[in-house]
Amino acid sequence: MKIKTPKINWVGPQFVDHSLAIVNRSICRYLQENHQIDLRIKVPEPEMLLSRFPTAAEEEKKRFLPFPEADFTIVHQWPPDWKTPKSRHWICMQPWEYGAIPREWYIPMKYWADEIWVYSLYNKESYTRCGIPKDKIHVIPLGVDEKIFHNGVEAMALEPFSFRFLFVGGTIGRKGIDILIQAYLNEFTADDDVCLFVKDTGTRSFYKGITLEKMILEAISNPNNPRIVYMDNEFSEAELARLYKACNCLVHPYRGEGFGLTIAEAMACGTSVIVPDKGSCRDFCSEETAFFVSSEEVVLSEKKVSNLDTVDYPWWLSIDRSDLQQVMRFAYENRVLVKEKGQKASQQILSSFTWGKSAQVVVDRVKQLAEKEPNPKLTDEDIIKMELEYGNELYVKNLIEDALGVYLNILSTYPSLLMARYNAAIIYIRQKNYISALEHLVYIFNNMGQENKDFQENIWLMMRVCYSEI
Repeated sequence: MKIKTPKINWVGPQFVDHSLAIVNRSICRYLQENHQIDLRIKVPEPEMLLSRFPTAAEEEKKRFLPFPEADFTIVHQWPPDWKTPKSRHWICMQPWEYGAIPREWYIPMKYWADEIWVYSLYNKESYTRCGIPKDKIHVIPLGVDEKIFHNGVEAMALEPFSFRFLFVGGTIGRKGIDILIQAYLNEFTADDDVCLFVKDTGTRSFYKGITLEKMILEAISNPNNPRIVYMDNEFSEAELARLYKACNCLVHPYRGEGFGLTIAEAMACGTSVIVPDKGSCRDFCSEETAFFVSSEEVVLSEKKVSNLDTVDYPWWLSIDRSDLQQVMRFAYENRVLVKEKGQKASQQILSSFTWGKSAQVVVDRVKQLAEKEPNPKLTDEDIIKMELEYGNELYVKNLIEDALGVYLNILSTYPSLLMARYNAAIIYIRQKNYISALEHLVYIFNNMGQENKDFQENIWLMMRVCYSEI
């Protein structure tokens, strides 16, 4: 059945300052003006309570009353919500910066949601490597507000240095601020007419307590170091654009990014950028518009990111610090080239990466989906059967670690499935990881009332083996 004017519920934050909310309100602003769709917005309850809704006009309030049953539900929030919405098509728009996805995402992404939207080709490749079907993943590039971030913006008045490097973003390890500070202190001295401006974000909200502010302030306190100016006050988008314009070069040596909005914003303002030669920014950075720093993909030591177990060992980029130093020195000594790259970068971003263009990609994708029926949903029984068979195939091929991963992926969504626990316990015993095996065996023991006698005796035997080895 062809849908003439698709009804869309867009779910996620709108009124706070973190990146997901910026993406939501920027894209939705253009979607609301598009007569090919009918858009409603659903924001988290705390935002409804703290917003201006009590005094808003009725037409304004209506925009934030989601359709009881929509043609499309697009969910873009943190953490993701895997509850199946009442709509014909369910789209999860979900960036991820650490390669291997959380285990609890695997089944919903692979089987439940109709499509997964990401910001970059690199993010799409990461999801594909985690077992999410390639044809389910679509790239929705992000953008800038060209009325705010452009080459003609007035520069902010800053301390008078002949060359200004800039970092904008949360001063956390993933953003690479530590390697930037190290490179800057190693390459420059107090005698160089240079300054690094660090604009920290989220210090009082989403990055509170985890930033590297202390390290930066220690570097500032040493009079032998080159100058660093640290800013953690709130900036409007207009003020941020003026800051970009006032600096010669944005340095963003990220280890992991979903897109890199600050990179695109700086480029739009005509400010050249120093970025890794791999990762998400390669969608909009080229040799003509950016200075690249050598990087390589490295695998982390544990299948976990924060408190989230991951389907494999996470990965991110390792930046070559010596190369970063050389590139920063090269930029410092080649200011005409820096300006030329900035001019080309502005043209590139403003012609291809604006929020209006992002919204049009959304509309085009929605229109394509509206032309066809959704794929039939598999039952939980079908999903479990397929994944168990896949894990068993890997086990027969002696790909023990991969098989264990499949069983753990199943349990992240279906924790009461005894067969997955049983298979995982067998592998843990083979690996001599008796404590992990016992966790599953004890669960089975407490929930195996309906199983046959032989199965129960086997569980008791396996538990005795584990206890004897601990």
